[in-house]
Amino acid sequence: MAPRRLRPAWLRGDRGSVSVLAAVIAFPAVIALLAGFFQAALWFAARSAALAAAQQGMDAARGTAGTLAHGEAAACAFARTVGAGMLRGASCTGSGGVTVTITVCGDAPSLVALFPVRACEQAQGARERFTTRTTP
Repeated sequence: MAPRRLRPAWLRGDRGSVSVLAAVIAFPAVIALLAGFFQAALWFAARSAALAAAQQGMDAARGTAGTLAHGEAAACAFARTVGAGMLRGASCTGSGGVTVTITVCGDAPSLVALFPVRACEQAQGARERFTTRTTP
């Protein structure tokens, strides 16, 4: 039996090159898709924390003894303590009158350093007031 002669690698063909090429293209796409999903989850969590802080501030401001400054302070305190991991650099603003509106904005954690993700939510409610009963 004659010994089999081995051919150089460049003469053997391109077997397996398609699977390597598919992996080179697909792997970054899958990683980008996963990063997008995680970034969306972080944004939704930051929005939820901002909404909870805005509701806390609105509840504090709309009471009979509450003021707008008290509501803004309560919203920012809530965002700093409870939403500390999900809402960074929270700023709280409000407007008063018959209806109290508290807006809380902050930055969600970002997976890409140069792509800031902002989350803003607001809560609105009528100011509590006492009225007298009128006779029909």
